[in-house]
Amino acid sequence: MPFKRFKDWVVYRAQSKFLVAVLGVITNEEGQVLLLKHVYRREPWGIPGGWMELEDPEAALEREIYEETQLKVEITGLAKAIYGTKPNRVDLIFTGKIVGGTFARSSEISEFMYCDVDAWPEGLPMGQKKLIKEILGLLE
Repeated sequence: MPFKRFKDWVVYRAQSKFLVAVLGVITNEEGQVLLLKHVYRREPWGIPGGWMELEDPEAALEREIYEETQLKVEITGLAKAIYGTKPNRVDLIFTGKIVGGTFARSSEISEFMYCDVDAWPEGLPMGQKKLIKEILGLLE
């Protein structure tokens, strides 16, 4: 159709823009949750994640985790999508499991740990504690 490109251009220009983040509640064989210590955060501990590029969301999360830690994960499902602001974004929260690799520090991640629920390290934000428990079906 001759007007399709024009229509697509108008729609693109008229729509709000947002980023897409991918995050993971990743567990090991014992059911412990993978937490990473981020060097640039005031509350440094958190679940792994990053910004999606022009790629499949599951592949984006696997890539982010590998780039930051050298750990290999298998994504097992999409658990939740959340709209957030500052910046405007959609957070896609996945579940997954560790399937290989050996941890290596990166410019963004200084440490990692596998954590039992409610044995949280100092510096894990309350919102992430709640999110992890929700994704794992442990909210009271």
